[in-house]
Amino acid sequence: MGERYNAYKPVISRLTTWNNLNHSTNDSGISSNSSDFTYYSGSNTTKTPQMGKRHDIGRYVMKYQLNNPLTALSSSPDQTRVIVAGSSVLKILNVSDKEITEESNLNVRHGNRNSNITDVKWGNSFTKSKVATAATTGSISIWDVGNGQPKSEQKISAHERVVNRVCFNPMQGNYLLSASHDGAIRLWDLRDLNQTTANITFEGKCESVRDVQFNSGLTFGNEFAAAFENGTIQKWDLRKPNIYERRLNAHVGPVLAIDWNSDGKTIASGGRDKTIKIWDMGGAYSTKPKETIYSMSSVARVQWRPNNPSEVASCSLQGDNRIFVWNIKRPYIASFFFEEHVDVPTGFLWHESDILWSCSKDRFFIQQDIRDSHRQLDLLSKCAIGWNVYDQIAFAIEKSNDPHSEEQNKSIPSSSQSRFKPKPSVIEPRSEDHYQLQQKVGSISLPPFDPKSFSHLARNYISSGADIWTMCDHNAKVAWDVQRYRTAQTWKIVQLLYGKKASAEMDKTESNKDKGGSEESSLKDKDLSSATHSKSSSEAKDTDSLKDPDNDEDLYPTDPESESESESDEKPCPKHKRIQTPASITNTIVLPKFNRSSWDKEPMMTQLLDYYAEQGDVQMCVTLILVLGDKLKISEERAEQWFFSYIDLLHRFQLWCAATSVIKYCNNTAVGMLNQVFFLLVF
Repeated sequence: MGERYNAYKPVISRLTTWNNLNHSTNDSGISSNSSDFTYYSGSNTTKTPQMGKRHDIGRYVMKYQLNNPLTALSSSPDQTRVIVAGSSVLKILNVSDKEITEESNLNVRHGNRNSNITDVKWGNSFTKSKVATAATTGSISIWDVGNGQPKSEQKISAHERVVNRVCFNPMQGNYLLSASHDGAIRLWDLRDLNQTTANITFEGKCESVRDVQFNSGLTFGNEFAAAFENGTIQKWDLRKPNIYERRLNAHVGPVLAIDWNSDGKTIASGGRDKTIKIWDMGGAYSTKPKETIYSMSSVARVQWRPNNPSEVASCSLQGDNRIFVWNIKRPYIASFFFEEHVDVPTGFLWHESDILWSCSKDRFFIQQDIRDSHRQLDLLSKCAIGWNVYDQIAFAIEKSNDPHSEEQNKSIPSSSQSRFKPKPSVIEPRSEDHYQLQQKVGSISLPPFDPKSFSHLARNYISSGADIWTMCDHNAKVAWDVQRYRTAQTWKIVQLLYGKKASAEMDKTESNKDKGGSEESSLKDKDLSSATHSKSSSEAKDTDSLKDPDNDEDLYPTDPESESESESDEKPCPKHKRIQTPASITNTIVLPKFNRSSWDKEPMMTQLLDYYAEQGDVQMCVTLILVLGDKLKISEERAEQWFFSYIDLLHRFQLWCAATSVIKYCNNTAVGMLNQVFFLLVF
């Protein structure tokens, strides 16, 4: 007799921990530790500690321990008894609402201790009092368990190699299918007690058949499906034994388990490739699955949950002691899972829609309730927010159960809503195609960012290979082309402050003043003149002009409110009547005579970088650093942050050449390592 566990008990908390090391019992076999809330009895009450394993007991869990590891189980048609099988184990257990008791031990009664059973099935209809077991020796044993005195009724030498699975016909219980490692599927008529050969042999043209299941959704039960070692699934008809009706290349590697849905058209398969796939076997032929669920380990068993046609349960082949229940419309996370076993489950079945029976290598048969399961979805936040490269915000918010919540949202004053000019677009998921989310999702588009201008500037800016004057002049023209007039103005200022040609032109301007020459002729520049001719009159209308280089307010308005009042910081001021181009901007600057080499330009550049950083324009910050190099003093950490942000944007817009150029000419060690990392990933 094994140990009998009665877990019907009052509990205070959801889970109670059973400490195997400190567990003790009194003479009557009842636990002396009242905090366990578990009563058990039997001849052997000594527990073997499972080192490094947790052993929690839920409120609705009942356990029964056997002497050896278990490999399979099957329930009686009335769902009151279960037969468990394994290495030298074959027992019938009675499962009631309060306890699990042993009814009979078939191995002890018939001296069949040495058999290693791989699968067991309880019959139905005409064979409801019979049990079939499959063994590693290739034999099938038929047991009569109807009158309370189980006896071995028939033994068939069915296959040459191990029998992986047996299955009773759901409509005609006297028919039994067997699938073996020898690649054959055989049909047996159990009404003939003296048969030595199968009635029908189905050749799958493969080395090993891992699973076989009758289609229980059909009226006559003539169809069955088989899973093969080579990753295929075959659909057969008993009336056409010569060739299969359909063949699917289902998995990469062996298909270890299959199960028909109650609709009779859909089949679930699990394989060593760590996936569960859902196939339509009744409609038009398709080589692609309807849904694919990605597990963390190889899938050993799959079974649809009763009365829940969208949920399927699975257990692992090795390395995972949990039984997962998946919703096929939400395949990336399990709806809930059980983890009462401390070793890999080897078999399970649904006793009811909410109650699961399972057995494991840990020698336990366990009844588990869905109320004791771990619900991963309850631990996830239903609110989220994210950005994309086009300055759009995607959001998900939890639906409220309050029916008046939407009315409250509609009653919000319009003044509070006016702050958010972009109107969010809310998307309702279609329940027939997707998992019914308890969320509302949508997106908001923010207008300030222009991806086309960003990409144009990234492709055409130059930050190396020329002197500062030439680079600033070129970048000003590029910014002018995309109507970034304030940016073009900034490049002209940097050109005058740091460019070498600026000093020569200013000296020439002063000498021409002394000689009575005109200011316009003295400041003529060929490059800027050519840029002037390339601009249309419409572009020349929207320009800014510099009045006084000593007046910071004229160069850069520092008041953010004054800038936000206009739709764009690049639009011209209405009081400027003169049409100006990049060349005329320089021509209108009246510079006082001063020694620029002794002038501290660092505060101005710091203010300039702060301005663009507050605007979120890391492109301008990074390009200024690359152009000016050592002439610009800035914190290394701050510059590194700008570089990484700009490079990330370039990668998102797939501007690979521009990103590589930025990394190449950056003096920061951490940024320079990015090219080396990319090289290692590629080669």
